[in-house]
Amino acid sequence: MNKKQIRVRKEIQSWRRCVKPTMTLASGWLRRVAVGMSVVSIAACSSLYADEPPITESAFPIRVTLLGTGTPVPNPRQFGQSILVEANNVKLLFDCGRGCAHRLWNLGPQYLRDTHHVFLTHLHSDHTVGIPDLYLTGWTMLRPEKLSIYGPEKAKDLMRHIRLAYDEDVVYRVDLQVSTLSRDLLEYSVTTVSDGDQFEFNGVRVTTIAVDHHVIKPAFGYRVDYGGHSVVISGDTAYSTNLIRYSKGADVMLHEVMSPALENFVRANFEKSMADDVVALHTLAPDVGRVFKESGVRLGVFTHLDNNPAAIPELIQQTRQTWQGPLEVGEDLMVIDIGEDIEVRRPPQPAAPARK
Repeated sequence: MNKKQIRVRKEIQSWRRCVKPTMTLASGWLRRVAVGMSVVSIAACSSLYADEPPITESAFPIRVTLLGTGTPVPNPRQFGQSILVEANNVKLLFDCGRGCAHRLWNLGPQYLRDTHHVFLTHLHSDHTVGIPDLYLTGWTMLRPEKLSIYGPEKAKDLMRHIRLAYDEDVVYRVDLQVSTLSRDLLEYSVTTVSDGDQFEFNGVRVTTIAVDHHVIKPAFGYRVDYGGHSVVISGDTAYSTNLIRYSKGADVMLHEVMSPALENFVRANFEKSMADDVVALHTLAPDVGRVFKESGVRLGVFTHLDNNPAAIPELIQQTRQTWQGPLEVGEDLMVIDIGEDIEVRRPPQPAAPARK
């Protein structure tokens, strides 16, 4: 395994640029920083159509931002599954769950306008329910390119119905209001993917990986390569040898997990056959550890879980049965910079309410 340094920053981030970050490093996965940030200060530091320099730094060819790390169950700490990968001035979005457009706005309003390549792992609603917001709100912000969707064949039906469902909104904004919007900018494309397909954007390569989401077929993960570095996104899957095959030598893997707490909840609240079926859709922590180990990744990151701090120790304990390497539990707006070193930056946490 590559032993180059992996650092976890404890820093006050200001959604990328608004407040100067500190440079303190933290090593433990339970370390957190509590900060307060007013809505006014966020709004004051960015202009709606500001031309800002590229985010990805030369020292880190790839930047990954976890926009949403949660499950289908609404959770105020975690929005739906969405992962942004940036490399060589290209923005690639993997899944578009609940709150995706909101999280892109957190990074800067230009992200909502400029993100137009969307890769879908599968068509469960928790991975796609944010598409109408991204599609239409990006349009109202004058997205310069049509939305390009990559995913299972039925994604064509999904997009066609989304367009029809919001036709009255288009009538209001284009036909009845004074506006610079046009129907032409609502055009979109859908590309059906299959195992091993490759797509290239300004030198950034995306490879499609068929995974095993039990009865949900097809389902995909993706690998992104640029500048000699790489990140793998598992999508929803059980233990998958095909995922391991495509992930060999990757720097970072973002893998879903059926955490012990979630498995206990499912088994306590559903009849046995249904609970078994739900658990079979996902990967238990020791098996995710096996995937990390057998892929030889430098850093393993959990996503698609309830990351309640009280439940994390058991999750880590089970994973350590099979994986002793660097491990992070994903949080919304966590940033992972990938280069010769890997740097993980945790998001700011809300300040505790003042005592009266």
